[in-house]
Amino acid sequence: MTSRPEIGVEIAVIGGGLVGAAVAYGLIKKGLGIVLLDEGDTAIRASRGNFGLVCAAGKGDKLENYAPWALQGVHAWAEFAKNLIAETGIDLELEQNGGFVFCAEPPALKERIEMMERLRRKSGLDFEVMKPAEIARLMPGVSSNVAGAIFCEIDGAANPLKLLRALHAAISATEGALRRDARAERIERTSGGYRITTPAGVVTSEKVVLAAGLGNLGLAKWLGVGLPIKPMRGQILVTERYEPILKAPSEHVRQTMDGTFLLGGSWEDVGYDTSTTFEVTRDIAARAVRYFPFLDKVRLVRTWSALRILAPDNAPIYDEIAPGAFLVTCHSGVSLAAIHAGKVAGWIADGALPDEAAPFALSRFESGLPEREIAYG
Repeated sequence: MTSRPEIGVEIAVIGGGLVGAAVAYGLIKKGLGIVLLDEGDTAIRASRGNFGLVCAAGKGDKLENYAPWALQGVHAWAEFAKNLIAETGIDLELEQNGGFVFCAEPPALKERIEMMERLRRKSGLDFEVMKPAEIARLMPGVSSNVAGAIFCEIDGAANPLKLLRALHAAISATEGALRRDARAERIERTSGGYRITTPAGVVTSEKVVLAAGLGNLGLAKWLGVGLPIKPMRGQILVTERYEPILKAPSEHVRQTMDGTFLLGGSWEDVGYDTSTTFEVTRDIAARAVRYFPFLDKVRLVRTWSALRILAPDNAPIYDEIAPGAFLVTCHSGVSLAAIHAGKVAGWIADGALPDEAAPFALSRFESGLPEREIAYG
């Protein structure tokens, strides 16, 4: 029987989606010897079903420290994208022309304004409250019947598929740094760090990063840790191409650079079911048409669903769950990609989490699980 090859690295990153790839990319930039272990496209990969928002609006209502963190992440995106495009030649289709949160009824608008005021006091996030006539400057065709919208100038969107492709390309430029079809089957503590068994061989590392989304539930058990994360399904509709008309995205409707509209915004607690349903498709389409009546004449091409990775407060979890074993999990893999490649990779490289990371530790859930927040992005 042929034994599987064994390699040794400083840091093994488990999870080849947007979160793991961003961290791995950042570690390479810091000169560390790493390997990114990617299960492949058979994985439950939120990255391929992502709406693509790069946004701070709405993040942090239940965990206040998330608000300034998300804002830092969005501010870091332009430089991050510039560098990644220069390295790979892959256009991430980043647009930061602002972002909207629409409110159909006055009570919803009032509630959203109150939340945004709380976030502004905590993070300095700037926003405007717009009426339909003001919205129409950036979003021609918006209905005059919506109550209004929150507009954040810093927000925007990117192409999540191209982002993932670019991160993988940049990582692959370092020979042996990306291993595909390498699902982590077992993690063992050793005297020098960790031993990870995969179908592609065995990896030994001084440190390990668990960044495999919902896969972290099983991985953390190898280290004796339970995680309070769960899947939350979101369904997305995509239309035929249309003339460029919407200059900024919203949490429910955005127009891509190729002219298609993405429609979404569903939150369904259905376990690991990734099917699409007529009822949710109908509701998403109806809401989009309510905001933009002209969409009634635009044909739908297809639908898909993906699973968000959610903690009870919708905020990221960053923690050292065993000596040299770091947990990185969140549902905003696009919005936080730049800060994961920057600050979070820096923390892991340094081998310790600073005070800035403390609010995102697992220990915040020890006194009970907070009410789940409804966020967007």
